[in-house]
Amino acid sequence: MAQPGLYQEAVATYAAANLTRPFVAQYGADMEICQVHVPEDQVRNFSDNNVICVLIHKRIPPDWVDHAYTYGVVYLEQQFHQPMMSLDIFRDVYDKRLQRLSIYGTPPTIPNWDGW
Repeated sequence: MAQPGLYQEAVATYAAANLTRPFVAQYGADMEICQVHVPEDQVRNFSDNNVICVLIHKRIPPDWVDHAYTYGVVYLEQQFHQPMMSLDIFRDVYDKRLQRLSIYGTPPTIPNWDGW
């Protein structure tokens, strides 16, 4: 995710709305992570909010999402150079990313996971 702080905000909103079922990130030796399957005809409608809902449902820790920030930025920049990429969409995401960077700064990485 190339939007610093977005997932943390969503987790806080979820926690406030679900006092009896708070968000508890999964950690430990046994993890359950599976691929999300989105029907091909719905991929273009799959929004940031859809991604966030899946991450919360799967109890993905916020620090994992922070760690993925650099990957997200590199991915977006690679997509920007593809002939099928809409420059308007990229500019919108880029502008939002810059706004959020000014508020939250660059998300921290997990040092033990660096080097990928």
